Parts: sequence; C-alpha cells; structure tokens
Amino acid sequence: MVALPTDIQQIGQMQDGVLRNLTITQRYHDLSLALSETIGGDDVNWSTFATWASKTAGQSIRNEEVPPFVAEVVGDAGDDVMHPLGKIESAIHAVVPTSGFHPSFLLAPIAETLTTVSTSIAAGNLKVFAELSPQFVRFVQAFRGNPPTDAQLSTWIEPLDPRPAAEGGQLALRQAFTAYVAAIRASDATARARLMLLGNCMIGLHEQTRLQPQIQEAMDAPIDDILKKHLHASLRTGAAGLFDRLVAAVEAPLAHLVDVVEDVWERIATRFLMSLALPGGAALPLGRNIPKDAAARDYLPAALQNVVDPTELLGLLKQYDRARGASDVGSASVDWRLLDDRMNFIVNLFRSRQKDAELLEQPFSDAQRAEIEAGRIPGAALGKL
Repeated sequence: MVALPTDIQQIGQMQDGVLRNLTITQRYHDLSLALSETIGGDDVNWSTFATWASKTAGQSIRNEEVPPFVAEVVGDAGDDVMHPLGKIESAIHAVVPTSGFHPSFLLAPIAETLTTVSTSIAAGNLKVFAELSPQFVRFVQAFRGNPPTDAQLSTWIEPLDPRPAAEGGQLALRQAFTAYVAAIRASDATARARLMLLGNCMIGLHEQTRLQPQIQEAMDAPIDDILKKHLHASLRTGAAGLFDRLVAAVEAPLAHLVDVVEDVWERIATRFLMSLALPGGAALPLGRNIPKDAAARDYLPAALQNVVDPTELLGLLKQYDRARGASDVGSASVDWRLLDDRMNFIVNLFRSRQKDAELLEQPFSDAQRAEIEAGRIPGAALGKL
C-alpha cells in the first residue's frame, strides 16, 4: 500500500522556494500513486500531470540568473534590437561624448523580469498544492479499499465550497471527485477512462482558474517600466541638469526599443514558461500542437476517441477542445494568459496522455530524493533536477 504524505502543512511553511518546489513535486508523485491505487485501472490522474507541471515550474523557480538562452534570444533579434540601441547610444554620446553606456544593459531588466516571474510561479505552485493535496489525502483515506456509497460520497463532498472557482468556491472539485468515485465503481474500462478524464479536466479547470492572477502577472511583465528604470539608472551623473538632458535625448528611441523588447520578451516568456517537463528529460512545448506520434502511440487512447458520454465530459470537450480529438490541429496554446486557451491545451494533453504509464515514473533519482527528504537541495554532482 502506497504511503500517504504526512508533511503537507510543513511544506506550506517552507521559506526556501527551491526546496519547497522540489518537495511539492515529490509529494504530487506520492499522491499520484496513492490515487491510482485507490481508483484502480490504468489511467493516470490529475496529480500525475501535476508532478511534471511542478517539476517544470521548478526549472523557472531555480533561474536566479539570466539563463543562457536569454542572451541567445536577444542576439537572435539582431538588428531589431541593435537599431534602436544604436540610436540611444548616439543620443547619449551627443550629450556626453565620454559616456560609458553599453547596450549590454539590456540584460539587466530581463534578469529582473525573470526574477519577478520566478516569484510568481513559486507562489502559484504553492497555492495549488496547499489547496488540492489535503483533498487528495482525504480522498485516499476515505475510499482506499472501501468502495464508497452515495451517502459516504455526499459526506465527503460536503466540506467543499459549492460556489464556482471564479467566486472562490470549489464546485469543479466537487464534480471532479464525484467523477473519480464513479470511476472507482465503474466495471467497464472505457467508462472508467472517460470518468477519469472528466475528473482530471475538472481539477485542471479549477486550478487554472485559481492560478489566473499568477499567470497573468508572469506573462504581462512590466517591460516598459523596468527597461526605462534600468536605462535611466545607467545614465545617472553628478553634473547638474545633465541627467534631464540625457533622458530627453533618449526618450524617442527608447519608446521604439520598448516595443522591440516587448516582442523579444514574448519569445523569452514562451521559452521560459511554456514547456512541460516529461520523464527521461524530454519536454513538450505548450506553444506547439501535441504530436500524434508522441512516444510511438496513437494521438488518443481508444477509450477516449469518439466520446459519447458522460454528458458533463461532452460539454467540457465542446467548450475547450479546439482539436476535437480527431487530430493534433488546434491543440497548441496561442496565448497562455487566456484561461480558455490554456484549457484547450490541457484538455488535449490529459486526453492524449491518460494511458501513459511513463508519467507514473519518479520525477527524481533515488539520490536526489534522499537529499530532498533530508531537507537539502540536491547538488550538481547528483545530476540535473
């Protein structure tokens, strides 16, 4: 029997964001196995996907310095960036011929932006775990080895707030766990698979609604304010009135540069935020269609093709699944800031990978796990996290 986590409350009190994320990732895996044992069948559950989403978040949370790819993206922008930078440099030198200004200042605001984004991602990672993990523990404790009656389900559901998530409630969680209980009871594998998909997607909808403020903050970085702050700071000089003359000289080319850098940031954010870690070191870009031939499997498991029931699942697929399950066209995320857009990708991800047993693998090596359980961040000698 899979052991349930007993340290969920302590995890929420951890001050080290990196260690907290590593522990959350491991606990999601532990809960994933416990839920699979409780529900039965060969379908993965929401906590299985959460394991890898949390591991992905950790890659962003740990980026305390500008990642190498940022310099690459800035470099790839080439003339688009250098042209307004050249105008700024010329304007500065016209006022102060001996100025030490250098275009490399551009990396400083990007570093600050990534730090802000990392903080937002860490907050979201904890926010979802703190709400959902106690419910998973409670579910396993109540129903493992004990197929629930309607009365038991009603009693279990009662503490969950019946209001929609957008109003601070847990209506989608009520629907999700009801579907999980129905999956426990199901004797037909196809019916169980569809109920599991419904449960997984309803939890996904709940947590994505909850995360909207953190995602919006991460994607809508205040590039304009941050870039201007750093440039103005680089121009400071003790000469009376000189700073005002410098600022006036660079304002027009700076406005052009802000437009260019905002476009560059979109590329950086896509690379920094929009990729899902997978077992074996692979990654699934959120901005691309989910491949039909992922790991030599059909795009959709047979049980999840041509879905005709339950009604709640049909409604959810109609609302969020642009791909409609027949192909990979339209499964990619276009704008991760939009809830409907994220849910389109998530529904397709859940539907296509629900039978993927590899997702149940440990997210960390035995040596890394031992360090995490001891309250330490695994060192480089133990391999890439």
